[in-house]
Amino acid sequence: MTEMARKRRWKRFIDQESGKALVVPLDHGLTMGPIPGIHSPEEIERWLSAEIATGVVLHKGYAERIGGGLSCGMVIHLNGSLNIDEQPDLKQLVTSVEAAVRLGADAVSVQTNFSPATASHNLRLIGRVVDEAHSWGLPVLSMVYDKTRHDDRALEHLRHFMRAAVELGVDALKVAPPAQLERIPEVLDGVQNHTPVLFAGGALAEENALLALAAAVVRHGAEGICVGRNVFQRAAPALTLQRLLQVFRTGAITDIRFTCPPTQRERETELAV
Repeated sequence: MTEMARKRRWKRFIDQESGKALVVPLDHGLTMGPIPGIHSPEEIERWLSAEIATGVVLHKGYAERIGGGLSCGMVIHLNGSLNIDEQPDLKQLVTSVEAAVRLGADAVSVQTNFSPATASHNLRLIGRVVDEAHSWGLPVLSMVYDKTRHDDRALEHLRHFMRAAVELGVDALKVAPPAQLERIPEVLDGVQNHTPVLFAGGALAEENALLALAAAVVRHGAEGICVGRNVFQRAAPALTLQRLLQVFRTGAITDIRFTCPPTQRERETELAV
């Protein structure tokens, strides 16, 4: 009954020109603290704008502080843990779908790090969140990671965990890309045609590797990327986002130089002068 509402809301995360999602997670502060790039709301507002990102992922506190000035899609992240926790992969609910609705969320997300110790917890979590979010017409982005530490079966395990989330009704998936990008079709097989798949950017790496991931997303028909540290920990986050958007729109990595658009705060300052 709420399928149309969920689809309409998910479209807010899609770039109309490329048909791809370029989502920036900014939820790392809960887990990792005030790391470089997201030290303060003001630091984020200097470079973030809807012209270069189709959506953001925020915990509720930062949604209240910067979400009101954003015109891109907003995902409220519902669970988390501190990296000093005895079981950091066992992420607990820290807010509710109803609270996300009150904040004006376009979607909600949960992160599920799968291991033998967390598997049953994760299934209960996903099932509960999906039921609650769908009753409000909100799509659910499920961030699915394999923490089993069996590298020889990594792809097999990831596909199992993705399927489990799909079986429980999630609307989109965020997963780590395979080490060999040519194996992306194996990750997407049987999934992307009904459940959008976004690939995570991971820890800060060479920008060319990030652009290559974006090109592979276009080449293999994935939904987009969900990239945080590989954007906000660079000297010029807006420039990286523009380069990614250009890859999505052209399918090619180019050496074009970009002029960063003004942020919402900069535009308001100009109007006030």
